[in-house]
Amino acid sequence: MNSEKSQKQHRRMTEAPIPGLILSLSLPTTVSMAVIALYTLADSYFVSSLGTAASAAVGVVFAVHVLIQAVGYTLGMGGGSLLSRCLGKKEHKEAGEYAAAALFFGLLSGGIITALGLIFRHGLIDFLGATESIYQYAVSYSVPLFWSAVPMCGSFVLSQLLRAEGKALWSMVGITVGGLANIGLDPLLIHTFHMGISGASTATLISQILSFGVLFSAYVFKKSQLNLFGSFGFSTASRIGTIFITGLPSLLRQGLSGVAAVLLNHATAPHGDAALTAVSVVNRLFLLVFSICLGFGQGLMPVVGYNYGSGNLDRVKKAYRFSMLCATGIMLGVSIPLGVFAPSIIKFFRDDPEVIKIGVYALRLLCAVLFTHGIVTCTIMFLQALGRSTPATIVASARQGLFFLPLIFLLPARFGLHGLLLTQPLADLFTGIFALFFAVFSVKSALKKKKRPR
Repeated sequence: MNSEKSQKQHRRMTEAPIPGLILSLSLPTTVSMAVIALYTLADSYFVSSLGTAASAAVGVVFAVHVLIQAVGYTLGMGGGSLLSRCLGKKEHKEAGEYAAAALFFGLLSGGIITALGLIFRHGLIDFLGATESIYQYAVSYSVPLFWSAVPMCGSFVLSQLLRAEGKALWSMVGITVGGLANIGLDPLLIHTFHMGISGASTATLISQILSFGVLFSAYVFKKSQLNLFGSFGFSTASRIGTIFITGLPSLLRQGLSGVAAVLLNHATAPHGDAALTAVSVVNRLFLLVFSICLGFGQGLMPVVGYNYGSGNLDRVKKAYRFSMLCATGIMLGVSIPLGVFAPSIIKFFRDDPEVIKIGVYALRLLCAVLFTHGIVTCTIMFLQALGRSTPATIVASARQGLFFLPLIFLLPARFGLHGLLLTQPLADLFTGIFALFFAVFSVKSALKKKKRPR
């Protein structure tokens, strides 16, 4: 991208009205995140025709998907936070090096996940909490999913890097192309080509390759401000430590979600395949709704990074307040119809009386605390964009770590299935209160430390 276009983008990020700017960046991001959630729901929907055991297997193996996402988000958000601050200071060379390092190590990490996953897949499926009735389904579903780790990691990294420089629309197109391909391929591979449950994860593999190709083309056709191909070198590799530290909140948020999913599988398994299926469907529905919060948070990050880099603190504060209030209000509004129509929603994914009974109860409990995710997500993203890794990491680890872990051991043991289903909503409520403290005190402290443009 030439200097004139770079200057135009810089002016847009540092001068355009905050509400319109945040919404223009958040909407494509929200669509991208919703598409990711939708294709995981599509797997659940189309696999449900194979039976409750197959549906439960998809839920058990979902932790692998979360692990791959964790790696991609860690490197993508870490690199994105750093490059947006560099672009705010007009340091394009350094920004390119951060982007190149994030992509290279994302692809390398994906390769490691593929190799280890395929070698140890049988032991891993046991570890994830698969029961005897769903074991073979889980193994079959996991193999193509492990092969998808390289393009999936690469896609998540590139989508975050493009958003960080304000190219949210290109990022959305890349993710959406793959997601729609996944949804279209699911019934074709599962039923028409008789691949069964492995057809669902094969659809994921193909779709991730498509997404990566579209996202990478932004750099091939020079639609990005960054010279990705000219940025590889020793100085590039040396930046990975800073990227990892900056992206650590994302690793903990996503990584702990994976740990929580495994513990939830083990705690749910004694209650049968219907319970496993219900919990899996509810968790995936939550991810779809949560994409709204994540969209606002990721739309917020480049605005904060650019303006923090150029010393524009008033815009940084306004961006945070606007994003948090919008995300919280929308989540509150969504929770009402979601709770009211919970029976029909669960039935759509699995018409099994026991699955519906458990799923409705679990979904309505989550709806009661859905509003907390606006403040939690925007606070984490805000602190991460500022480079305040320690407080961001603390808040990011609260939901599935600080609060969920003790509750998952205490409540199911004392109250059985009811205690199990209460675990996540209570963890969400406590996390919302916890994040409010950081919103009031830690955010204010972070901004006071910025005395002049860096």
